[in-house]
Amino acid sequence: MKKKVFVFLMIVVTGSLMMFSSCEKKEEVTGTLNTETVEDEAIADIIWNSVDADVDLVSSMFESNSLKSASADTCPIIIIDHPDSTYFPRTLIIDFGDEYCETWEGRPKKGKIIITVNKPIYEPGSVRTVTFEDYYIAEHKVEGVHTLTNNGFNGSGNLNFQAVLSGGKITFPDGGIVVREMNHNREWIIGIDTPRYWWDDQWHITGTASGTNRDGVSYNNLITTPVLYKAVCHFPVSGIIDLNIENVGTLVMDYGDGECDNLATITFGENVWTITLR
Repeated sequence: MKKKVFVFLMIVVTGSLMMFSSCEKKEEVTGTLNTETVEDEAIADIIWNSVDADVDLVSSMFESNSLKSASADTCPIIIIDHPDSTYFPRTLIIDFGDEYCETWEGRPKKGKIIITVNKPIYEPGSVRTVTFEDYYIAEHKVEGVHTLTNNGFNGSGNLNFQAVLSGGKITFPDGGIVVREMNHNREWIIGIDTPRYWWDDQWHITGTASGTNRDGVSYNNLITTPVLYKAVCHFPVSGIIDLNIENVGTLVMDYGDGECDNLATITFGENVWTITLR
């Protein structure tokens, strides 16, 4: 195996903290709605989308080239392994180091994201598998196996990918654990004609997820209106998710009308919260 090392200067991070501001008094609804489940779900969603953004950007830059640069004194370092005689299969490692380092957007990270791919992700039949080694985002430890499979073009002429998360787990700074399993479809709606230029990419996400929050409360969610992600934005810009919480009921998370901002709303019965994603 030939080892090649690259410096990666621009990682997009969507952040992992959020704040609720409600148009109702919080104490009026805490008896029926466990807001921690809502918060945990939103934070988990942001963290997993942050991982996707890092992986997509690194992969678009280094997944199928033959560059032979080999030096680094900044964070993170990209390490690429592949056979001498061919470019695939290959492994890409995003190494943030053993101590926290702040990438350009200021979010501290440490540990490794490990990516294996059998051929360029934009080719039908490609499979990309992502795992982690002591990986943290702002004191949140991330674990699990995330697989992205290219299922080819749909009737609209867009590439469709099955995104499956198995054994997903986020350990919060307070020791609490959020568990998630996920089965999503990712439709690449813009940017397919420039596969090595990540910044113009846009995706529609549909599907389901389930798990438990830090209190062991079970939840499952269904994307009822496709969630739109733009590579240039830190957060989802539109889409609606129905979140069903054990012994509580269903609430609705709405990411807005397409503006590149950090706002969303949560509706539960007659109560509406504005969420500021940080």
